[in-house]
Amino acid sequence: MADLKLVYAAPTEETALNELKLFRDKWDSKYPKIYKLWHNNWATLSTYFKYPDAVRRLIYTTNTIEGFNR
Repeated sequence: MADLKLVYAAPTEETALNELKLFRDKWDSKYPKIYKLWHNNWATLSTYFKYPDAVRRLIYTTNTIEGFNR
């Protein structure tokens, strides 16, 4: 999960793509579907990088909200 977080927490889309490739290099032999899903849906997922950093952080930090609601 930590390696995947480097993708969605990246400061730019270019950095995120690079991190996704690094994720693939490290984990594709064990979890090939993860990279394939992200790669095949990148056009949709990359829309996320059009938001300001503060908004993106709110999108991916739902664990605090989920923990509170539990």
